[in-house]
Amino acid sequence: MQRVFMVSAIAAAVIPGLAAFTTPAAAATGPSAGASSNPSAIAQVLLYPGGAQVDRTLRVAAGATQARFACLPAGLERDALQVQAPAGVNLGELKIERVARDSLPECRQRDPRIREVEQQRTAVEAEIAGIDLALGYLKGLSDREARPGAALAASLDTLRRNAQDLTVKKQALKERLGELANDLTAAKAEAPTASPTVSVVTLRLSTAQGAELGLSYRVPGAGWQPQYRARLDTASSALSIERLAQIAQTSGEDWVDVKLKLSTVPPRQTVAAAPIEPWTLAMAQERFAEMAERVSQSRVMRAPKVMPAPAPVADLSTVQITGSAVAPLARFDPSVFEGEFGAEYELPQRVTLRADGAMSTVTLGRIAAEPRLLARVQPKSAEAAYLIAELPRPQGSWPAGPVQLFRDNAMIGETTLQFGTDTTWTLPFGTDERLRVRVEPDKRDGANSGFIGSRREVAVTRQWQVENLRGRPVTLQVLEAAPVPEHEDIRVQAQFTPPVTKAGWRDQPGIQMWELPLAPNQTQRFQAVYKISVPKDAAVSGMP
Repeated sequence: MQRVFMVSAIAAAVIPGLAAFTTPAAAATGPSAGASSNPSAIAQVLLYPGGAQVDRTLRVAAGATQARFACLPAGLERDALQVQAPAGVNLGELKIERVARDSLPECRQRDPRIREVEQQRTAVEAEIAGIDLALGYLKGLSDREARPGAALAASLDTLRRNAQDLTVKKQALKERLGELANDLTAAKAEAPTASPTVSVVTLRLSTAQGAELGLSYRVPGAGWQPQYRARLDTASSALSIERLAQIAQTSGEDWVDVKLKLSTVPPRQTVAAAPIEPWTLAMAQERFAEMAERVSQSRVMRAPKVMPAPAPVADLSTVQITGSAVAPLARFDPSVFEGEFGAEYELPQRVTLRADGAMSTVTLGRIAAEPRLLARVQPKSAEAAYLIAELPRPQGSWPAGPVQLFRDNAMIGETTLQFGTDTTWTLPFGTDERLRVRVEPDKRDGANSGFIGSRREVAVTRQWQVENLRGRPVTLQVLEAAPVPEHEDIRVQAQFTPPVTKAGWRDQPGIQMWELPLAPNQTQRFQAVYKISVPKDAAVSGMP
């Protein structure tokens, strides 16, 4: 049976004052007698909005008296530190220390690109040394074998050609060495700077047999954000939606080949409502007298203010900048998960995520849907038809995020997924060029409005038509915004041809919706006539 111990429960000792990080202090954190010499490994990382929880494991041998977790992030959250131990392992004091990274050999980090360039440089230097050795040998050979005779000319020619080839090769290697020096400078400039300090967690224990310990801790500077890709095949009306996640972290430790989970809910939440307070009613005079008494007492007890001495000006010549730079995209917005119930996504593949803030994208899965395709026209907004895919809201958690739109394998744009309380998801897929929309200018009942008694009346006629040039029928949807009076003295009469399918579309006042099939090569005309009557001298906004 696993047991979980909070740091506070085992009187964790925190030593925050290791500022100098001297060699004796670093040596004090080294393994002692009875300590486990095996390094800990990351078993799993859980990314949530605004941070991550890292689970480490460490194998201790039978008879071990101490477990040591090294190379942990410097800014561990003390209250979130947990230790898991199987039955038969007795846990004692837990201590957290901060030490210099370079003082621990197992914590020193080398960038792979720098290591690769240095290895290439070493190989080139070795080749140059070999050429120098060969040239020295040839020189000594020429000094020993320079005897007069018939073979002297042939020997000298052979030595000359060999020496010439080696000299040319040496020159090429020197040029390559210069290129590698430039590559090394660039690699060091691009390499992320690891945190100069790390945390070391030491745990006293006693166990009669080998066991595996677990250590869990939370770190800031990490998170993920959802992203989606919607692909529509217009020939088959098939729609696939791919879930993606953008992940990044600047926790201070690299996560190399780890098992990764994503959660929509942070582990630290409000566990209870705020304490209830009494509801009191008091007369204004009593409340004023009470406030006046408090002000009077505060004036008596208040001491005269003493202005602090100005802080010394910082010496900018000694400022040092350390740590990894965080890309702007790595600053995730936790608000996209508001209103979403808890959901976790476990990635099937292992992931490597460096602590440099660089963004990575992973796939969370794909769903297939059969949407209802519409050709939507809004004549007041644009003289065009737009292809729309409507489908019921998929099951599960769908946090808000950008959606990349692909139509017949061509990317056409991007929109935002924002469900809220909607049960229907509408995805736009660009203009439908095979539907011709023609909008006629609005017609009024004359150049000026007419006067009827004490009122003013305007008649507006709007007309448009849609022609289907496709070889197959389409479902046409037309949206029109009719005038909506917000005062009883404003009167509106509306007449639509053909009759609207639904008034107040999606509970929006005045939005009229037509939905009807449109056969190939068919043209459908629409007309809306509005008669608006207002008081003669009233200033009415929105009047045509």
